[in-house]
Amino acid sequence: MTDHQPRVLDASALVELFQGHPRLLELLDGAADGDFSVAVPAVAVAEAQAVLSVSGSAWNAVLGRTGVAELSLSADAAVDVGDIARPRLLHHPVHSALIGPIMVGQVIWETKQMGGVVVTRVPEAYGGHDISVAVI
Repeated sequence: MTDHQPRVLDASALVELFQGHPRLLELLDGAADGDFSVAVPAVAVAEAQAVLSVSGSAWNAVLGRTGVAELSLSADAAVDVGDIARPRLLHHPVHSALIGPIMVGQVIWETKQMGGVVVTRVPEAYGGHDISVAVI
């Protein structure tokens, strides 16, 4: 790793950052000083939020800092990410493909925002939420 390479924080690093990990706080200072950039992928934020349960303003305080870039997930990137994740999901003892909790969370959120209907083969993934579900 060179001194100027961007630092990409995963969910575990984000949780540690919110818990005041000194090395990660120094990392943010280095990014603010322009030594390197810090990148925060959207899915890492979602997974960290599932653990942290902090306010949006708390996230804004981190994501809005100088030198910190939010990385959204486009459909093209999602295809590549899915290909990378596939081997980890095929025989995972806890998580199964097609009903990952972060994906389900986004589908529920988007459905509520749009006033839409979830179309799925796995309706049990959406139980307990005030949304319409169409089973295929």
